[in-house]
Amino acid sequence: MIVAVDGPSGAGKSTVCREVARRLQWRLLDTGAIYRCVALRARLANVVDEPAKCAEIAKDIDIRFVASAEGQRVFIGDEDVSEAIRTFETTQCVNRVSAMGEVRAQLLNIQRRLGALGDTIVEGRDIGSVVFPDAELKVFYTATPEARARRRLAEFEKRGESFNFEQVVEQIRLRDETEFHREHSPLVQCDDAVVLDTSAFDFEASCVALQKLIEARKAELSLA
Repeated sequence: MIVAVDGPSGAGKSTVCREVARRLQWRLLDTGAIYRCVALRARLANVVDEPAKCAEIAKDIDIRFVASAEGQRVFIGDEDVSEAIRTFETTQCVNRVSAMGEVRAQLLNIQRRLGALGDTIVEGRDIGSVVFPDAELKVFYTATPEARARRRLAEFEKRGESFNFEQVVEQIRLRDETEFHREHSPLVQCDDAVVLDTSAFDFEASCVALQKLIEARKAELSLA
């Protein structure tokens, strides 16, 4: 069974999906981390605005997800980039890189291969619409820009980074504008997706809500 979880940046999808996958003992495919890896390499090579070179990075990149006591870690080759891909500097580059059709085409097969290995939660922006349009459950996971900014600030603070609230809200609004209107694989709420608005939820409530949706759908399929 594949659960496709789409939604805007900063809604908390990655953290919640990671925890729910752990509780259910399912696989997790964080497609956002895949794009972040490409953005990190492009930023370090100073080619963020060069589609052909970014596509070459996407074609050759060796991304691995490794389970650990601290949760799933992300590697490029033998390098643990779990923290590096989530810095403010890399986050600013992700939107530009992920909007490139050449990059998305290179990464599509990687996502499908990694996601089709059993019961898997796949989270990203175009999972239900493009990557796994036949997913057994589609969830559109969202929250207001203000709620998302508070969550993003908490992540930055844990890494010792400091930014003001208004700056982060503005960054989120700009990213929404780009993601919903980009030419290639825009963020969309699928007609057959269950909308999960977590603006008023804390972390535990968000996890419980998503887990209940998955368990209910799994039960339906078992009776079919």
